[in-house]
Amino acid sequence: MNRYGLGPRLDKSTLDRVQKQLVDNSVDVGDDVLECSLIDNERGGTFYVKFSRLETVMRVWDVHCSWWDFEFKRQGERELTALQLAAKAGVICPEVLASGQVDMYQKLRHYMVTRYIDGARDDDWEEKEPPERFARIAVRILKKLSSNSNLTAEALVGQGLLRDGQSISDFPLPYMPEHHDILKYLREKALEINEPHIIAAVEKVSDMFTDVEPLPCGPCLVHSDLHPGNLLLDKEFQLLSVVDWEEAAISDIRIDLAQACLACDNRDLIWTLFEEETGMSLGSAMPWQALVALMRFMVSAQIDWYESQGREVPDKNLSGWESLCGDAEELLISWDILPNPGSPGSA
Repeated sequence: MNRYGLGPRLDKSTLDRVQKQLVDNSVDVGDDVLECSLIDNERGGTFYVKFSRLETVMRVWDVHCSWWDFEFKRQGERELTALQLAAKAGVICPEVLASGQVDMYQKLRHYMVTRYIDGARDDDWEEKEPPERFARIAVRILKKLSSNSNLTAEALVGQGLLRDGQSISDFPLPYMPEHHDILKYLREKALEINEPHIIAAVEKVSDMFTDVEPLPCGPCLVHSDLHPGNLLLDKEFQLLSVVDWEEAAISDIRIDLAQACLACDNRDLIWTLFEEETGMSLGSAMPWQALVALMRFMVSAQIDWYESQGREVPDKNLSGWESLCGDAEELLISWDILPNPGSPGSA
């Protein structure tokens, strides 16, 4: 290891190029790199980089699985676009100072540099505040996201995020505005895997949506991974930033609500608070929680299928998925959407 990072992961020449772009962007970083250390080695890496006049965080993306698109390959563009939309909605998120591509492991990878935020993730404060804190912060965030809604292709053109004449398939974020768009994707993947219990699970979740009505606000930006670990707070527990937008998409706000509910000890609290504060009638939370759990489980099912076919899995960080997908599978079993592996006739 040297003062520029971990061996070839982030070397001096790479940092010099990044520093030059920051200067070209009129960011006053000073002349020297004083420190570079690895914060997180998942999916390329997240680094703390301290220049002589500025502290920053640099994220570098590798290809990884996504519950919206198993082989998604546009992580850098995706997070940058999500941050733009989040800012338009008034959500506090990292300030992007530079972005581009760097050569790591003999491959060009997208990177993004943001201003360093001196805060702690909400789950670091877990012992000091009641669990309702996350619910109330989450509702404030989700209210803002839902306010920048009805994000049709025309609206995205109007916001300068899609060029006139471009197809929505060219948009960097997955675009699944309604639940039936997500179910169509999951059904296609289930048929590809061709496991009867997975095909049946998709149909069971689909049946839950028989009476679900679309919301008047229309599709909006969803974070898709809103939990205490993705909230940075100060010592007074005030929100400093919402981070990790790499799973963001355009969809129904109830996807984010359901995800946040599953991250909360009281699964009904966030749903109820959002209804009270917005006046929206959301319907039952259960179909949406089941849909979110099925999206996560499907990643695990596709990993297993890839390996059974002798195909290379696009994400090298499988340990993180194992925990997340395992929790989702347990929920689906408890809701009788998936069979219990230990029960008679489940094989």
